[in-house]
Amino acid sequence: MDLKKTFYSLILGAFVLCLFSCAKEDEFELPTLVLSENSVNFERGVGERNISVTTNQSNWVASSPQEGEWLSLVQDGNVLKVKVAENKMGAERTSYVLVNANGATGKVEVRQSAADVTLDVVPTAIYLPQMGGEKTVDVTTNTSVYDVTPSEEVSWLKVIKSDEEIKLVAERNDTYLNRQVKLYAKSGNITREIVVLQSGIQRYILPINPGAPQNVHKIMEYELGRGSYLREYQTAMPSYGLEETYTFITPSPIFTLIQYCSPDGVTPSQIISIGDGSRAIAAVKDKAFEKFLADNGYVRSNSASDREYVNEKDLLSLKVYVSEKANNEGVNLTFKPIVKQVGEYKTFDKVPYYPLELLQKDGVKVAQVEAYETNAGSKEEERTMNEHKQTEVSQLQYTLKGTPGAKDAYGRIHIFYTTDKDGKAPDKLGSVQIGALLFKDVSLGLWKYGNKWLVTNELQKKLGEEGFSFVRTAGATHFFARERDHLLIAVTRVADNNTPVLALLYNYDPSISGAGSKALKAQERAMQNMLKAKAALKL
Repeated sequence: MDLKKTFYSLILGAFVLCLFSCAKEDEFELPTLVLSENSVNFERGVGERNISVTTNQSNWVASSPQEGEWLSLVQDGNVLKVKVAENKMGAERTSYVLVNANGATGKVEVRQSAADVTLDVVPTAIYLPQMGGEKTVDVTTNTSVYDVTPSEEVSWLKVIKSDEEIKLVAERNDTYLNRQVKLYAKSGNITREIVVLQSGIQRYILPINPGAPQNVHKIMEYELGRGSYLREYQTAMPSYGLEETYTFITPSPIFTLIQYCSPDGVTPSQIISIGDGSRAIAAVKDKAFEKFLADNGYVRSNSASDREYVNEKDLLSLKVYVSEKANNEGVNLTFKPIVKQVGEYKTFDKVPYYPLELLQKDGVKVAQVEAYETNAGSKEEERTMNEHKQTEVSQLQYTLKGTPGAKDAYGRIHIFYTTDKDGKAPDKLGSVQIGALLFKDVSLGLWKYGNKWLVTNELQKKLGEEGFSFVRTAGATHFFARERDHLLIAVTRVADNNTPVLALLYNYDPSISGAGSKALKAQERAMQNMLKAKAALKL
């Protein structure tokens, strides 16, 4: 035996055994991981919790599926910081954190309380037109779960719910009855009510108060919402007696037109609902009409008349005009926004009149007017000739005799029918077309509202006692008509030698007292003539 070789083999074996033994010891030292918390709970606000990490490994990592969203992790030595953002949702949220130390793992359950549930719906009242249609309610909530239930099951309305809106689809309503259902949107302990209304066939219709200043968006939303559509828009042209008007075709089978008027696009003057023919006349004579008005807040403002009403809540007055003339049958419902007059004003003891025996009489020409004024002791101030035919007098202005009292006219003006620019002579050529009276105290008939001049309540009352009804306002001129004799009075403010004065203009026009769409156009023509006369006043 070779001792040297044997000793070498023993040494080598011992060395290999030693290496084998050390490697095995290192290989089988298992990684360990202990967490101080296995679950953490947070309130709904911003929060932070520290979790101790104990491991025999030099490195460890933590991660979460929600990291970077509402949960964040910070490793600080042997401490894991778990942070959460505020929970604004109306539902509890949960997640977890995994900690890994070279194969040794731990899991931390994370919970955060829900915020108080919020639920809002806009709008809370939905108006659907009679012919049916679709509207949407916007839903704002901090929870993905909400329910919508009706107050009763109805077949005419379909409700389609999604995360951010409720779509309402209504069938056509072929009855004269309005129909209504309430919807309740619920989430948690919060309930929101949505009232859904659908009009029936609208025999009668009412306008909306356009506001002051006039809100066009309000008008459009209201009319389109009930199924009307805009037929015509007219911009304001005060010099031609034309107001800004929005004319709608309505869903009513009787009052088929409604017109919102403003002299300047800012100040509302009146709203006219128009019904043509005998059907409209029969409708306003029906007891159902007065009941309809009463149900909507309109009460009689004149005990002696069933054609004058007022609505104190909506601040609208109503005058019913009925025409039963052949080929001109119809009804105009004229609504006027109510402006509360500030203070009281003195007015005439009785309505003053231009000498009506001179007005539009075939036998009264310039010579007869001159004789009348001479006998009255008046003084001629100015004579104006027709610019298209210099031999014709177009206007005579007089100062009246004596010193007028506070309520007396100081001036009188006569405007004659003359040949026009095309050489056409009217039937009453040379007669007085329009008469005018001038008063130094403007407050006898007008009061100032902002930059507008409105007719005083006191003068309106006096005119009413004499049978005059308000027709409409054009520009800064207010028109009143008397049906029994077709006398038209225009109340306006003019300047005489740069001094503001009150002017009352007088004219006969049978067309002004009618009703229906034809009468409305005739009224516009009559007022244009009056405004031309006003513009022609040589003051």
